[in-house]
Amino acid sequence: MEGLRFGLILFFLGAVASAVCLRYYILRPRFGQYIRPEGLVTHRRKAGTPTAGGLLLLQIFLAAWVTVAFWPVKLSWRGWIVFLSAVGAGGIGLLDDLLSQRRRRSEGLSPGGKLLLGLPIALGIFLILLFAGGDSAVYVPFFSLEVGLRAIPAPSLFLLVLLGFWGTTNGANLTDGLDGLAAGCGVSVLLGSLALAFRYPELVALALFGAGLFMGFLWWNAYPARVFMGDVGSMFLGGLIFGIFTASGGILLLPLFAGIFVVEALSVIAQVFSFKLLGVRVLKMSPLHHHLEEGEVPWRYLLRSPNWPEPVVVVRLWLLSAAFVALGILVAMGGW
Repeated sequence: MEGLRFGLILFFLGAVASAVCLRYYILRPRFGQYIRPEGLVTHRRKAGTPTAGGLLLLQIFLAAWVTVAFWPVKLSWRGWIVFLSAVGAGGIGLLDDLLSQRRRRSEGLSPGGKLLLGLPIALGIFLILLFAGGDSAVYVPFFSLEVGLRAIPAPSLFLLVLLGFWGTTNGANLTDGLDGLAAGCGVSVLLGSLALAFRYPELVALALFGAGLFMGFLWWNAYPARVFMGDVGSMFLGGLIFGIFTASGGILLLPLFAGIFVVEALSVIAQVFSFKLLGVRVLKMSPLHHHLEEGEVPWRYLLRSPNWPEPVVVVRLWLLSAAFVALGILVAMGGW
């Protein structure tokens, strides 16, 4: 109960702090958004919109971290996993944004570069789990089982952490392509994580604070967006989510809760493989949210696009994200 009370206070403080601070960031932006020339015509109006607003969210998170660290309830190894995952991922995203600004185009780090930079972060999380979290367990969905970390071979555990960290952060990054999409989906996942984190006060506090941060961000990121989070924000969001689920023993449930991130990532994989192997595109444009929105492209593709306006795509994917979270909670409760 103490963790929930403190977490709700942080939730409101995070929402107010991010909304107020971003207002001043919009007036004095440091970075402007670059738009891919081959992208949809409807997105060209977004060129120059202030971006990298996620850096401000990361700074607020670090300030709150000091508060939580000096909180009467001692911060455990679980809290340090969240810190390493969120701040490490945000650092990778910041480097990506800086490279993008330097090159004056939307691409920064390559997927391989992000994987390489994620290795030491995944290794750090793995070592914390191995040496500090040995008595904890991982929940196995659909079987209502909990497997102790000591029962998992070390190489398998490291691979699980590496793939989970890389997949979640890049899934969040890929989802951040429409106004409010990644932030709205991220808020639903963070709030849903409370179903797993309720036993650990520091995780409850961090999850609620993160949800508040991105709700405040949504005030300015809702269509038409006044600011974008940039790669630093989307990677920070993915790292925060991964850290909370890993620290609470729900790493195997993460693909259910963050189902939209998974679908978006799979749509990119399907598009790349279909074009390289068959010479044809499955989607109008990947990730999936670009296929769903209105706009035409000069190339052929297999699946028909519904051509929804951008706000319609965002709200409907929000609804699907909430459904994925509900499914994850149902499975976590052993009801499936």
